[in-house]
Amino acid sequence: MIKTDRNIQDVNFILDNLRQEDLEELFALWGNNWKDRVLKSVLNFDFITLFGKNDKGNSVPIAFGGFAQILKDNSQIACAWLLCSKFIIFNKKSLLINIKEQITQAKSKYQILYNIIYKSNFESKKWLKRFGFNFDNPKPEGMNIPENFEFFFMNN
Repeated sequence: MIKTDRNIQDVNFILDNLRQEDLEELFALWGNNWKDRVLKSVLNFDFITLFGKNDKGNSVPIAFGGFAQILKDNSQIACAWLLCSKFIIFNKKSLLINIKEQITQAKSKYQILYNIIYKSNFESKKWLKRFGFNFDNPKPEGMNIPENFEFFFMNN
């Protein structure tokens, strides 16, 4: 898998070929305007794009994500996020290796990693737990969690 700099064409390719679970999550979060919201949002953050193979063995962008830094009370906090295309099915092992690598790097930079996940995103929840994210804590005080979403986090 190759990591590249931000490229809007790669982002659009992934968004046009999203995994069903990610599509459902984005639609539940932002409705019919989910793609515009993602594109506006993603331009504000650093991210990497991961490449893998499609069903024909061609190199394609399969995922993009990163850690959106949030400073509060002098703590280093980041929102961990990732969107994947349907082509991850052909690249699961290398994707998980790269995700683990990125989480390890982020843990050295941030005290807390967090985000929310949609109720039907079972596959992502499984690997998030495997990498050490916790789902057993209620949402933080004052944090608005949309209906049918669940808060998760990792402390260092």
